[in-house]
Amino acid sequence: MNWILIVGVVVVLGIMAFATHLLLTWFEKQGWVYYRSTERPRPKPIGMLDEIYQPSMTHVVDQETLEDSLKDQTESGDPENPNDPT
Repeated sequence: MNWILIVGVVVVLGIMAFATHLLLTWFEKQGWVYYRSTERPRPKPIGMLDEIYQPSMTHVVDQETLEDSLKDQTESGDPENPNDPT
């Protein structure tokens, strides 16, 4: 009689775990939670705290932004200096 109770509890726990898995998978499809997805969003920097603890990151982001804008200018044919008549 005791083993029937143990098997029953294990089966009920297994069913509950599977139901929870299905529910969380559905929640993830709705965009409410991140459960099994491989790509999780990276947290954005906290702004001022990020600048205090990693000041070099600010310079890296500024340099990347500058390089991207210069690349866009050269591809579009715009002069680097708009006041330059050549």
